Amino acid sequence: MTALTLRVIKAKHGDSLLLFADDNTILIDGGPSGVYDRYLRHQLQALPKSGEEPPVIDLVMVSHIDADHIDGILDLTAELIEARDEERDPIVHVRRAWHNSFADTIAKSVGVSPAATRSQAASLAGAFDEMSLGGFDPHESKLVLASVGQGRQLRLDLKALNIDVNQRFKDRLALLDNAQTPWKSGALSLDVIGPGQEQVDRLRKEWAKKLKKILEKEADAETAAHSMDTSVSNLASIVVVAEAYGKTVLLTGDARGKMIMEWLEKTGRLQSGGTVHFDILKLPHHGSDRNVTKEFFQRVTADHYVVCGDGKHGNPEPNTLDMLFEARPELNYTVHMTYSPAEIKTHKDFKKDGLDAKLDQILSDPGRVAALNFPGDGATHIDISI
Repeated sequence: MTALTLRVIKAKHGDSLLLFADDNTILIDGGPSGVYDRYLRHQLQALPKSGEEPPVIDLVMVSHIDADHIDGILDLTAELIEARDEERDPIVHVRRAWHNSFADTIAKSVGVSPAATRSQAASLAGAFDEMSLGGFDPHESKLVLASVGQGRQLRLDLKALNIDVNQRFKDRLALLDNAQTPWKSGALSLDVIGPGQEQVDRLRKEWAKKLKKILEKEADAETAAHSMDTSVSNLASIVVVAEAYGKTVLLTGDARGKMIMEWLEKTGRLQSGGTVHFDILKLPHHGSDRNVTKEFFQRVTADHYVVCGDGKHGNPEPNTLDMLFEARPELNYTVHMTYSPAEIKTHKDFKKDGLDAKLDQILSDPGRVAALNFPGDGATHIDISI
């Protein structure tokens, strides 16, 4: 019997996953711009209907507000709103959502109001063209502001669609400390293990300091308030353990391996100095070597590793695979990639730093290479059934 299936959709440099277990369908992230129309929408159209009704998504989970995770979900909610306004059947029914955005809380703390419309949210990024922030990377800040606007827009869309957001969590924030028990539906359970309140509070304090510096540079207060929401996009990814019939999946968003291990220890899944095993582990941050260590791979093991990335920003990084192969020399596991090594090596970002040659070197050693799996010609996803 198949306990659960994780469908890993080609999502360029982002994440888009569907989890199926015991008649439940969970959508995790929607990838960057273009992924919804090219790949994800077709996946949703192909889901089995509920009688004569459209297919049901039991939960939409946005791990964090980075564009390469949230864009496709915004495309979905925009289509759902359009269907509602035109009084036609939606592509799917969404029962609930988990999504953290602290823009409202942060904006109130400095006495301004968050953007209330799509146009206002989009204008935040453009505001940076007129700002001189000394000591802040304008490109990075612009990305942060764009993501914050998207996070705010998703909240507005979900509210317009009357979809419950974080209903089961204290203070309506999907945090480890706010979830008393795992969410259960039939045999499926989803246990939020991170982030914790401690990490979120620390990140907010860090951005409070940066806000003061931004305001000293005569930045607009509302724009500055939104920029603080980068705490969510950088480090506060929702991390979840999914389980059905004894099979487990670790969904990591873009969290850092060190924090994931701390959360696993706090929840009793990982003993101090010990190891924990999952059937499937989605590598954080598209296989970036800044989010994992050899120790992470030694202590948090899996039968199936999922790596989402097409070579943009150098991800998945060869160093990550090298650490994995070194940490687990027995190689009795499979690495599932959303794009083949040949496709990844053609990306200009991957070629730029000579990563294509390094990947060839790592994958050419038969004693250091686990089984690799990626979509075949014309395929748009991988299914991992356990």
